[in-house]
Amino acid sequence: MRMFEYGPAEIVGRRFVCSCGKVHVSPVKRVTVRAGAIEKLAFAVRELGGSRVFMVADENTYKAAAERAKALLEDAGIDCAVRLLTTEPGFERPEPTERTLGNLIMSFPRGYDAVVGVGGGVVNDLCKLVATPGDLPYIYVPSCPSMDGYTSDSASVIYDGVKSSVACKCPDALIADTEIISKAPKKLLLAGIGDMIAKYVSICEWRISALINGEYYCNEVAQMMRTYRKAAFENAEAAANGDPAAVEAIINGLCLVGFAMTYAGCSRPASGVEHYYSHLWDMRCLEEHRQCELHGIQVGVGTLLSLRKYEKLRKMIPERKKAEEHIRAFDREKWEKDVRDYFGASADKIIAIEDKEGKYDAEKCLLRFDIIAAHREQILKIMDEELIPADELEALFEKIGHPVKPEDFGESAESAAAAFAHTSDIRDKYILSRLAFDLGITPDELREDI
Repeated sequence: MRMFEYGPAEIVGRRFVCSCGKVHVSPVKRVTVRAGAIEKLAFAVRELGGSRVFMVADENTYKAAAERAKALLEDAGIDCAVRLLTTEPGFERPEPTERTLGNLIMSFPRGYDAVVGVGGGVVNDLCKLVATPGDLPYIYVPSCPSMDGYTSDSASVIYDGVKSSVACKCPDALIADTEIISKAPKKLLLAGIGDMIAKYVSICEWRISALINGEYYCNEVAQMMRTYRKAAFENAEAAANGDPAAVEAIINGLCLVGFAMTYAGCSRPASGVEHYYSHLWDMRCLEEHRQCELHGIQVGVGTLLSLRKYEKLRKMIPERKKAEEHIRAFDREKWEKDVRDYFGASADKIIAIEDKEGKYDAEKCLLRFDIIAAHREQILKIMDEELIPADELEALFEKIGHPVKPEDFGESAESAAAAFAHTSDIRDKYILSRLAFDLGITPDELREDI
């Protein structure tokens, strides 16, 4: 049986000898996704050797699930100390910054031997980092389906002002109670849907980069994402209305994303240019000291914007003369000034990424152009196979109440355009904005019509 035919609970501990040449295995030891799953929390703690638990939540998730989780542990004779994440002045919810992480580490009680995180993505990412240095057992109890990467071995945090993916341990166990999760606020349900829909773009870009750059690609892992992104699309309306069975389908997909990233050894199965919109909005909001939107909501809108850009790109014929003029006209001094104006305090780190990667090196760009031009039909075929029409996604979003424009959550068309222009700067991943640069296509030429 192929790997992608299993759900998350069935693949725990399974070694997967893959056609890509790798042996895929995840360190996650237990996944329970069903109604009433939280009743298994104490058993999971003891199974992993824990006896004194450091539990992390925020004010909302404590009421939604952590209070019940604490009672279950204490009834089972397991000591439980709770720490609520702090929210900085001017913000509505905690952010995954060094300060927030430092507060958690400083408050970790001496002698405690396990970590339980109850909440959304911020709680999970921070708890993974808390548990990593001592390799403490870590159990994640999601209170909402607001993001992917539940079971991944990386954490998305803001480090030196830059949204970064930091290597860490996976949760040892995930306890997802669909009764609790289906009662989450609708906005959080929509965020989970948005994050799963993103896999249309991420898989497309992974395949394109494999063709152009020879990057490692695993079709079995990609097929896992195809299966569950389709399930997310088909269950979106019911899940947005809190239907437990539909929410379970979304949760299963979000769990599998973490496995997929661990198997691939990178974030390619989960994220592409659509996620970079979200990362950049997060960074700008932190720089301007204002609250950003939920990650999954931003990613959903970023997916829609990306699909519209791809629809424009696919109609453009590669012209080497135009591309070479554009590439050789790159002005490093002007670019640095633009980076400093946009990124502010984190600009030095962004510039250091370019110094290391050389993304704008003219000769490298022109070599890629020649590969792109020679394989244009294959690239178009990949787009046909992986992407859905932007209008189809917009119709779904409107039907379920998911935002369709940056303006729907306080950003603007201008902030989206600026974010796209800088998506090629924050990491080394080959995404739409870098493909466009290699073709001599400016961000303005791809500006979406919405």
